[in-house]
Amino acid sequence: MGYGDLIAEAVRDAQDDMSQVNAAAQAILSAIRSAGPWLTAQTWTGQAADTWCGDWNSFYRQVQGLLANQLPGAETQVVTKVRSQMEQLAREHPGSITPS
Repeated sequence: MGYGDLIAEAVRDAQDDMSQVNAAAQAILSAIRSAGPWLTAQTWTGQAADTWCGDWNSFYRQVQGLLANQLPGAETQVVTKVRSQMEQLAREHPGSITPS
């Protein structure tokens, strides 16, 4: 196996890992969305309920921003970094792997 194969394998592995992270993020977002119907005035009323729901909505917006908006960019960065690290390794050790 040559460096090209190792680089491609490392990139595929990073992409697979990030795909699993994305699937988990979608499951988290789905779970949070499914709680929405339970957060009504019929469930709980009063100042404590208003405070809790305000905190919940703020938290949800933060999580949604991270998972839905920032995660795709992070995925690209992870895969790009893996590729560049593997390419740097190949440049630093040009003859240490012989093609199969």
